Amino acid sequence: MALSAFGIFFYNSPGKNPLVNFGGGVWATYGMATGLLGDLLSYIRLFALGLTGGVLGGVFNQLALQLTDSMSWGVRWLPMLIILLLGHGINFGLCMISSFVHPMRLTFVEFFKNADFEGGGKAYQPFEVKKSPL
Repeated sequence: MALSAFGIFFYNSPGKNPLVNFGGGVWATYGMATGLLGDLLSYIRLFALGLTGGVLGGVFNQLALQLTDSMSWGVRWLPMLIILLLGHGINFGLCMISSFVHPMRLTFVEFFKNADFEGGGKAYQPFEVKKSPL
């Protein structure tokens, strides 16, 4: 392993100064380690979003049952239904927002940064009349 690490760090670009190669190898190792840590944190965030939606759904279920516990069944179903519909509607909306915002953040912050996206192209001119070459 030490021989492999020596080769990776000192001879990663043949023909260059080995000390420059070592600096490049250390920098690439740092980039790989921080990238893996960032990916791990992104997956932990996704897990937390899913877990939060499940826990909040369970809280609304318990809230509907416990707040209407002392009522008779003839009256109990209406407030229970209102609490469940409102609570799960709010939870569903929050989960939809979080499931939309997180992929957008991943796309714009991480993908475009790592893909070295710089933009470019031609300016959009929707009402310009193009002249014929004749």
